[in-house]
Amino acid sequence: MEKLFTIILLSIFPTLSFAKTPDCYNWPMNITKGWLKNANITDIYNLDESKTKITLLASEKKKKDLSIEIYHFVFFLINKEILTR
Repeated sequence: MEKLFTIILLSIFPTLSFAKTPDCYNWPMNITKGWLKNANITDIYNLDESKTKITLLASEKKKKDLSIEIYHFVFFLINKEILTR
């Protein structure tokens, strides 16, 4: 009975991990804004940053100081009229 209890606890503990991924989205967000501006999609001053949705899709630590992260950004425009053009 004690072994069963130990196995159950050991299987539950990894799901209770409170590890947090780093919030390193500033650089990719700035690069994405540059792409939007250079492709003449929109002017970056028309973006409503308070409504911007940032989702970390994947994160992998390669070496001690190197990690690969993939983000999904959803930008919203300030003026709704710009969306209809």
